[in-house]
Amino acid sequence: MTEAGSKALAISGLDCFYGEVQVLYGLDLVLNKGEVLCLFGRNGAGKTTTLKAIMGLVPAAAGSIRLDGTELTGLAAHDVPKAGVAYVPQGRRLFAEMTVAEN
Repeated sequence: MTEAGSKALAISGLDCFYGEVQVLYGLDLVLNKGEVLCLFGRNGAGKTTTLKAIMGLVPAAAGSIRLDGTELTGLAAHDVPKAGVAYVPQGRRLFAEMTVAEN
C-alpha cells in the first residue's frame, strides 16, 4: 500500500513497437497518489499506445510499468484489471445494456 504523495503509477524507460515501427521512446511518467493526469496531443503522439501498454494490450519492448509498487510489465492483459487498472476507449459503450459504471 502506498502513502499519500507516493507513486501510484510509475512508468520508466518504456519503449513500444507496432511491428518494426517504434512508437514510444523511453517514456517516463510518474503519477502520485491523489493526482489526476490528462494525456493530450496530436494524432499519433502515443496517447492511446501509452494506455494500451499500461493495460498489457501493447507489449513493452523495454522499460517498466508499476502500479502501487506492483510490476505490470509483462502481465497478460486479462491479469492487469486484477491489479486495479481498467481501460474504456473513448466514446464506446462496451456493453450497450449496461450503465457507464457497470461497463
